[in-house]
Amino acid sequence: MAGSMISVIRAEDLLQVAQPAAPVPQPLGEPISLVRSASLAGVSSRHGAWECSPGTWRRQVAQAEFCHFLEGEAIFTPDTGEAIHLRAGESAYFPENSTGVWNILTHSKKVFIVFNEKASD
Repeated sequence: MAGSMISVIRAEDLLQVAQPAAPVPQPLGEPISLVRSASLAGVSSRHGAWECSPGTWRRQVAQAEFCHFLEGEAIFTPDTGEAIHLRAGESAYFPENSTGVWNILTHSKKVFIVFNEKASD
């Protein structure tokens, strides 16, 4: 892979620049979510950082996602399957079409990569 295809997000920059706080797309309460992301031309994945205040909301991401929690604690309950409890320092992989409900227990931050984003557009 050529050096020009490498995208770096420094820890100190993860949540410093981008969109202002906005509600998650399908809240079931009062969470506020922030997303900072980047993608490279010609690459169908997107990576970045996500931050959310406590609350409950419906996950609607159709693409596969890998994430690593930097801070906080949350429970994801898939539409089919058992609840998954995630804490700071833990990672998770969500296959495509993993829908369900997030319950953000404490202010949380994660870094993520969403795969094949353009494939489902």
